[in-house]
Amino acid sequence: MKRLIVLISILAIFLVCVKTEKGERSITGKIIYKGKQTGPVVVKLYKLRETSEGTVNHLQKREIYGAKESFKTKELKKSGKYSFTDLPQGHFSVLAFIDTDENGELGFDPPEPLGWYSAEMGGKYDPINLTEPGEAKADCYLRCPTPFTKEDKFTEHGSLRWRKGLPVLQFWGTVEERGFAHGYLVGKQILDFFEFYIIEDSWRSPVRYQEIFVPFLENNLNCPDEFIAECEAVIKGMKASGTNMKLGSLGREFYLTDLLAINAYIERRAAYPVFAPSSCTQFAFWGERTKGGETNGGLIAARNMDGECDVRKVTVSHFLLFAVDPAESGRKRWVSAMWPGFVGTISGINENGLYSMENAGGTGPGPIVTGIVPCSWVQRLILETASNNATPESILKLMENFKSEGGGITTPGSIILWAVPYDNQQSPAFVFEGDRFGGVMRLPTDVRPTDPFNIMATNYHLKYGFDHEQPSYSFGRRVSFSSLWRYEAGKNLLEAWSRQGRQLGIDDAKRLLKTVAHGTTEYAVIFSANDKKIFVAVDDLKTDMWDAPFMDWIEFGFDELFEK
Repeated sequence: MKRLIVLISILAIFLVCVKTEKGERSITGKIIYKGKQTGPVVVKLYKLRETSEGTVNHLQKREIYGAKESFKTKELKKSGKYSFTDLPQGHFSVLAFIDTDENGELGFDPPEPLGWYSAEMGGKYDPINLTEPGEAKADCYLRCPTPFTKEDKFTEHGSLRWRKGLPVLQFWGTVEERGFAHGYLVGKQILDFFEFYIIEDSWRSPVRYQEIFVPFLENNLNCPDEFIAECEAVIKGMKASGTNMKLGSLGREFYLTDLLAINAYIERRAAYPVFAPSSCTQFAFWGERTKGGETNGGLIAARNMDGECDVRKVTVSHFLLFAVDPAESGRKRWVSAMWPGFVGTISGINENGLYSMENAGGTGPGPIVTGIVPCSWVQRLILETASNNATPESILKLMENFKSEGGGITTPGSIILWAVPYDNQQSPAFVFEGDRFGGVMRLPTDVRPTDPFNIMATNYHLKYGFDHEQPSYSFGRRVSFSSLWRYEAGKNLLEAWSRQGRQLGIDDAKRLLKTVAHGTTEYAVIFSANDKKIFVAVDDLKTDMWDAPFMDWIEFGFDELFEK
């Protein structure tokens, strides 16, 4: 009898444990939405993977896009309360969206209101800990960007026009006039880029942004008066257009420092020096490599812009071609491929065929420095003032006017490909490698591919801070696998073409960009410098990864972008 009682007791304890394990863990919360879009609300619960060391792998963008099935899914008739019960032990994430087209899938064209559980609005998807029995609270705030209007918009010194399916923002006049037009025409989209890329994707926390980046910008930048004047005019234009300047994530109005944060977003690497692999790739070829192609020896430069990949795809929906016509004496017209709010550029071309585009690079150890001029302004001002006779020496001399107190020019650690039309000069394309303490120009034959008629760059320095004894390291740190394989793949293809005597053209540039792409390219640009033709490919708004080089390529003549 005693043995039977013991067995019954053990069974009862087991059943209680099973019930506790399976039935006493739940997640409840509210889906909160204050906008006007309607439709059923889809709430998805994801079970997160845990490593053998006990750390939790956070939810990834590719998983949100369908690479991973949700653990559970609920559909609500409208925003409000939800719950998931009878959950197993572990960590979870909750994501929700309004299914405006009622197809059961998250969509970005048009954008559907989207949100997830985070400890702070504007933060990343935080894990929900259910390792112990109990109820976890997880509210989700749904938000949605505002696409550009499909109708052309005009103001006194600017216009927003659709050309061949892409939005082109044209400005003319003084810095104040151009800045006002900028803010007036795309004010809401400037806020979108700030909220959804700068805060939500780059800093991943409004608190971290406010506590680290705001004081860094206000205390460490040395912005020229002209730069500040244009930025202040952008703010005025935004307000004049009726844009609601209130930031939901920060609980305050958007102001000058936030606009500087957009223009200095790559300087985050100088303010918050954490290692984060980057993904951009560039190259150029000319002369002997192109003399039998459609450019007849002219220079072709190309870039994949990788890594600015927010989950809402704002860097795709809000992609802009800027066509800027300065009124100031001696300033040149320039075109930029960037996003709303950019007074400067890190992807630009001027009317004389000067090309300047930046990749993230490495930096050496040391303190944060002051006296920083944002790289986007340095590149923009050189595009306005330099010409097609630029050389490695002349560009470096211009750049050195913007040295920080650390002695370097591009404080976050940058790799900038400069190029001009080919006219039998020795180095029509060259790469600046630098950080907050120094920098050098890298010429075509300095490293492989050592062909004097091509050059390429990914995300690590090959001359400045480079140790030939440790070729996989930069400044003593291991280079990311991504940067190494992209450089190796592109280099090998270029060298094979050189050995074969292949005559290269635009299609070969497209092939190279596809070769080094890996699902994080939001846009790609090819520039035929001698005839000033620009080819642009922008990722689509499908719920998948970013594959810009595989999209349709759109061709523009430089002057075509300025037509009124």
